[in-house]
Amino acid sequence: MQKKQKLLIGISAIVLVALLGAAFLLWKGFSAEPNEGNKAITFEVVQADGTATEHALTTDEDYLANALAEAGLVEYQESGFYTVIDGITADYSVDQGWWCISKDGVSLTVGMNEQVIADGEHYEATYTIGY
Repeated sequence: MQKKQKLLIGISAIVLVALLGAAFLLWKGFSAEPNEGNKAITFEVVQADGTATEHALTTDEDYLANALAEAGLVEYQESGFYTVIDGITADYSVDQGWWCISKDGVSLTVGMNEQVIADGEHYEATYTIGY
């Protein structure tokens, strides 16, 4: 009986390692890789009142945050959040305001520091109040 338990534990460990390996490979395969060279992107800033301003950017940067910093559109905070975008401060403690960052209207699943950009893409920063 004890031999069967050891065998079952061993097989379970092998299966677990195989599943973790497969998950890692899938994650690596679906992760976006930076594109070399010059990229033209559009970054739209939508204020709380709905007023929108589009910024056409051309950059060699690979990540959204770096491209926006290069253009002077964001101010990095020690907290890791970008609370000032295009000179507009979102202060959650004042009006529960925050910036929702999206690509073609779909919220990003990663932060701007990890968002790889490609030529022709359109991003939005929408001032959002509450959830």
